[in-house]
Amino acid sequence: MAGPRGLQRARERRYTAADYRAAVTAAAEAPDLSGAPAATPWDPAPAVALAECGVRIEEETVLDDLLMDLGLGPC
Repeated sequence: MAGPRGLQRARERRYTAADYRAAVTAAAEAPDLSGAPAATPWDPAPAVALAECGVRIEEETVLDDLLMDLGLGPC
């Protein structure tokens, strides 16, 4: 697939309950979720973690991890 560098290797990443909980722990202050937690049909555990922790993790919070996954290094 043609596209930006690394995009051909891109796939769902960092969408596990463990990843979410780690991001919640690392975030100094995370905003509360607004509304009901999103459904996670691929694995029910992330939805349970969202309901339990009740905070929103923005992509910018885990940007360095996402870039490392793509082999682009941290910002």
